[in-house]
Amino acid sequence: MESLSKDPSSEGELPEDEGKTDSEPSKISRLLRTEFDAKYQIVNLQTPLNAFMSGHYKQSFAFFTLRSRLPVILTNVIDTLTRDKSELVAQFASNEFSQAAREELKIIIGLISRLKYELQTDKSFQNFTGEEPDRDVWNNFISNLPDGERSFYKASSLHAECYLHRKLHSFLENSVFLKSYDFFAKVKEQALTDSIDDILALTKYTRRSENSVEVFDELLRINMWSNCNDVATDTDTVKQSNRQVLEKVANTDERVLVNQAAEIWRCLENPKLKKHKQVDFILDNAGYELFSDFILAEFMIEKGLADKVRFHVKAHPWFVTDVTERDFKWTLEYLSEHADYIISLIGKKFLQFIDEGKFELAPISHFWTSPHSFYSMAQMDPDLYSSLQLSKLVVFKGELNYRKLLQDVCWDPTQELSTCLRGFLPSNICVLRRVKSEVISGLPEGVGQALSVKDPRWMVSGSYGVIQFVDGAREFGY
Repeated sequence: MESLSKDPSSEGELPEDEGKTDSEPSKISRLLRTEFDAKYQIVNLQTPLNAFMSGHYKQSFAFFTLRSRLPVILTNVIDTLTRDKSELVAQFASNEFSQAAREELKIIIGLISRLKYELQTDKSFQNFTGEEPDRDVWNNFISNLPDGERSFYKASSLHAECYLHRKLHSFLENSVFLKSYDFFAKVKEQALTDSIDDILALTKYTRRSENSVEVFDELLRINMWSNCNDVATDTDTVKQSNRQVLEKVANTDERVLVNQAAEIWRCLENPKLKKHKQVDFILDNAGYELFSDFILAEFMIEKGLADKVRFHVKAHPWFVTDVTERDFKWTLEYLSEHADYIISLIGKKFLQFIDEGKFELAPISHFWTSPHSFYSMAQMDPDLYSSLQLSKLVVFKGELNYRKLLQDVCWDPTQELSTCLRGFLPSNICVLRRVKSEVISGLPEGVGQALSVKDPRWMVSGSYGVIQFVDGAREFGY
């Protein structure tokens, strides 16, 4: 779940022009921001404890996302469609329909431009009126929102972001010629190809790993930090980070705020926990991170911690870099056909795991691309919830999954994660997350306060991570 723009911390931004000289341009900028705040009732506050994250609060990462990140995503999509117009027409329409395809492409660009305008002017969410398979779910959700929470800056930012990405894809699925097009396919493919040296290094590094909690802990940390390989991060920074993590993963210890790897290991090793040792991965990003997911899953299979790993992907393009079925299959094919013998070998091994049933692509569920938090899964998608109950461990990857686990609420950071789940516990839960928003729980007393003094942007910088575990044994009596 990533944007095409960088975090404010990486851009060196200071809120409210702090530290800048009071030049004429800055006065104008401040005046425009003040008018925007007044018009859309933005308050210059941090998100209060126990409130939903929202663009209503100016000193929140939600506000920055709505004001800066999401418009950049839409602008980049428009630029891509405009630049690649001829290529897309040739790819998706025959010669006799090329003019019709061009006209349709122009309409889609117009729809995206209107969506951007609605975002930037805090317009209300609009119903879905096409052939979307989840249309009723979305329209019921929108109609049940309180009157004051149906627009971009007044709604929960989780709802606003999910709505924007769902509406963006609807323009394609309701088209004639571009139904199968993915706005972000090239971005995701490049995320893998650009990291091929790191993929080779990780493959070599993990070929002779021991069956021990220490090695498992190391793989969990490598996997968690692989989330830095998103398109919001500078490529050189990514490669440097990947190398540093592999060279000495222990150097990242102080930035792992919670590490319950030992408890996760005991959960997987426990022979009493379910006859079928199935583990479910709720995936996040394509590219190097997905490869790292395969490496972690391979370890679980080969060391007898699991006999099957199921991978859950998104039903359609989502939050730019999230893994879809196409991305999953393309990645395995790309690896297996690579010119490098070692990379090709590991790709073929993963494909063999698919054939043998050791790796499995879970049935596609639109719940993962719905606006609903996970505590509502049992009601909204009981079949999906039941399938997760068969798992020995459910691994939730990344920022968006974490926000949905915690309902995008600004919890007290010391509140227990199990409490924040609001009853969502289909099985044992593992969370691997790089912290990139103010939504967090399960921290030891004093850690959050100390970090706020040391690094005021610790919650949004992506420099810290958590490896968390919630024991489902008490509920099910294992």
